Amino acid sequence: MRSISAVNAGLTVTDEREAGEDEHAREVRIATLAHELAETINAGRVEGRELLRDIAVNLLRDEVQTTEPSPSAPGSGPVGSFNSFGIGIPLILMGGVMVFLFPPVGLLMFALAAVMLAWGIGTTLLARR
Repeated sequence: MRSISAVNAGLTVTDEREAGEDEHAREVRIATLAHELAETINAGRVEGRELLRDIAVNLLRDEVQTTEPSPSAPGSGPVGSFNSFGIGIPLILMGGVMVFLFPPVGLLMFALAAVMLAWGIGTTLLARR
């Protein structure tokens, strides 16, 4: 059975046998690299071999990707929600302090807190419908 895949704007045709051979070649190369790494670690001091082995295992664990990266549009980050209710609570606290120090600012913070709390309650009620 043949499969066609696009590679760098060119088309290539591969057999399943060739894909299996590529996988076998990859396994052989990994085994060779692991053997070379083991020889390098064994060439070191006896006291430091376990530390070198742990370093090699940790580096390999950190470098290998076990899942395919999810394709996402560039510049599209996670969409966060704006919690106006959560902003209203600190505004009440700041307004309570500011009303004694500078009453107009404290009253303004109380008004902003009321707007934010009403907005938070309103969005919560509308989201449930």
